[in-house]
Amino acid sequence: MKNIKNSTNRLNTLIVATIAMVVVLFCLQGCKKYFDPPYVNEEPQDASKKRRKVLLVVIDGATGAEVKAIAPPKLTAMLNNSKYSWNALSDFIPSDAGTWKNIMTGVGVGKHGIIDDSFDVPPNDDGHEHDAATSWPTLIERLQASGKIRRTSAITPWTQLDNKLMIYADQSIAVSNDLAAKDTAIVKLKSVSDDLVIVNFNEVNKAGQSFGFSANVPEYKDAILKTDGYIGELLDVIKGRKTYGDEEWLVVVTSTHGGTGKSFGDIANRERERNVLTLYYNPSFKSQEIVPPVALDGVKFTESGITAKLPLANAALYDLGLTGGYTLEFRLRIQAFGTQNSTIFFKSNSPANSNPGWWFIHNGSNGTWRFGIRRATGGTAKAVNTADLRAVPAMVINKWYTLAARVYMEGSKRFVVLFQDGVKASAPLEITGEDITAPADLFAGWKTGFGNNTNQAISNIRIWNTALPESKILEDACADVVNSSDPYYANLIGYWPCNDGLSHFKNYSPLAEGKDMELTGNYIWDFLEKPTCGTPVPILPGQFALRNTDIAAQLYYWYGVTIEDRWKLDGKVFLSTYESEFIK
Repeated sequence: MKNIKNSTNRLNTLIVATIAMVVVLFCLQGCKKYFDPPYVNEEPQDASKKRRKVLLVVIDGATGAEVKAIAPPKLTAMLNNSKYSWNALSDFIPSDAGTWKNIMTGVGVGKHGIIDDSFDVPPNDDGHEHDAATSWPTLIERLQASGKIRRTSAITPWTQLDNKLMIYADQSIAVSNDLAAKDTAIVKLKSVSDDLVIVNFNEVNKAGQSFGFSANVPEYKDAILKTDGYIGELLDVIKGRKTYGDEEWLVVVTSTHGGTGKSFGDIANRERERNVLTLYYNPSFKSQEIVPPVALDGVKFTESGITAKLPLANAALYDLGLTGGYTLEFRLRIQAFGTQNSTIFFKSNSPANSNPGWWFIHNGSNGTWRFGIRRATGGTAKAVNTADLRAVPAMVINKWYTLAARVYMEGSKRFVVLFQDGVKASAPLEITGEDITAPADLFAGWKTGFGNNTNQAISNIRIWNTALPESKILEDACADVVNSSDPYYANLIGYWPCNDGLSHFKNYSPLAEGKDMELTGNYIWDFLEKPTCGTPVPILPGQFALRNTDIAAQLYYWYGVTIEDRWKLDGKVFLSTYESEFIK
């Protein structure tokens, strides 16, 4: 009887344990929101090396130029051992959630799609925002998966941030205000096991929205100085650790975005609102201010597969039809030539003469180009070529050019003529009777089957449903923007500046809302030398800007984590350039 009772007890215990395990596994699975990291097998620490640790401090709403003007004493003292910039860059669309997503993932809004404080991709996105390939794991997850760190703590007064991005920290702690964030961080920094501590302060942002984002506003200045004092206290705690001599600390201080007046997020003030401070501090660093180049944000069509495309369903507006005037203009910068028939900008399924539509295309690598057309049915392809007239210089690499095609009527006849930098670049070609209508997408960049891809960048695309005067085409060659004061603004049916930093080139024409060109392929937003009609300001070798998307990459580098191509990070490692300063 005793044996039966013991067997029954053991069976009951086993059943209870099994049920408990199932419940735990179910709960764990149900709580997952993002990337599911692999089993963490912590790497053994080499006793001969100092253990690397990081304090990441993020100040919401601190405009870089205003912090510089205030010159807070603790941050100013840190500059002696920092790589820093008062002109670092936040995201193209500054938002609290979006910029935090940049910092924590190493990719910009063009990839993660977060533009408001919900931390959710808008419903009009591609519908795949929850797929594994588009979830963009945080730096916490990747570092944990690498086995390079032991424990992480993340502290913020913003509950939404705590719930959305900090959930994989060993301790994610929501607090009531910045003072509580500082006090909690002090406790965590005294811990032996925490290798990464993330601290968020948001009262600077609140002061900016209530009183103004300016050093001349007392409340904003006071908030920055108070936060500066908190940072000083945190640094003192680090230096006072008993194990400090056996550690190598990287302290990163950055901000999420700037502001104009009492707000932020307005595209008209984008330059100021993207302006943040970023500081990388280590006692062994030599002081260096990183001054960004005068440059243009853009995408280089560097390889096969990188394309900007407006799908056929929205592209009919850009057929040239049978009659009437049109003008097509854009800027082009070639990094390296491709081969014959390398595409530039076109609306055709085949810019190799066999399909209807129109196309701008390179003549190999000799710096000349042509504009081709083919009617919707019947007929043969026709082209007008800058190589025929030789009226303009051949294009060379690493220089901006403005290309244009002017379609115009003379009586009942219709012609097309080319311009380069506002100068007539071809003889007129008669296209009377050619119905230039194509069931095709509108493309910029690469398309398969037409020679090797040209490494090039395209910007400031403008399509007008009128034949602009030749004097206007010359004027446009030096125009950086188009606005409502333009006398032909009512004829602007397509306007893509191509500098948005998004997953598409946004169409700013008042007549073409939503006709955006989606980017595909392994594209990266990068600095391009800014077009100018005067003396160009080149991007010097080694010149770059600090961006908040770079922070994750620096942390991976600091901990010795290999960045994989499949992560598709926008951020780039730069600290490796200065290894001679801190690797002895």
